[in-house]
Amino acid sequence: MTQGTTTEEKLREFVTFSATVTGFSEFDLWGTGQAEAYYETVVHQEGPDAIQRVISSDPAVTPADPVVKSIIKLWYVGVWYGPELAGRVDVAAWTAPGRSGAKPAVPDDSQPGPSLARRAVSGSHQAGEGGAHGGGGRTPPFVVSPEAYTEGLLWRAIGAHPAGSKAPGYGSWANPPASEDC
Repeated sequence: MTQGTTTEEKLREFVTFSATVTGFSEFDLWGTGQAEAYYETVVHQEGPDAIQRVISSDPAVTPADPVVKSIIKLWYVGVWYGPELAGRVDVAAWTAPGRSGAKPAVPDDSQPGPSLARRAVSGSHQAGEGGAHGGGGRTPPFVVSPEAYTEGLLWRAIGAHPAGSKAPGYGSWANPPASEDC
């Protein structure tokens, strides 16, 4: 990307790169309606230099990059996990006896302060607030937009519908589930 490229061209490059690393077509990614929101989130959270670096790198090598992992998760589940959290999984929280699995994705030793936690839980955290590259602190995971959950690629990948929205329709229970051959 050169200095003269417009935001629209950078957005197209982001979607082209995202199609390569997610395994979905550009058409599918544009169809989610989330391309602009996701691009703005990545630019704000990681900075324009980081996104330029990953887009210009070799897609066969980039999945190991934490920023790329965060971008992939963003497209699949609609949640921004910063690169410092992209590869971490707290398995003990999900498998411990008596646990329901409702523990947050942020490890215990890195819980945000009360003000950030309250903002993220209340739903008032928007893309563009408290960016990691501008604020110097760790941003807790957050849902990028109200539509991000229902438009996540996860649902298409597993052939399901997001719970509570985009139902298959009245009477769909009367027919056996349709399965796609992979």
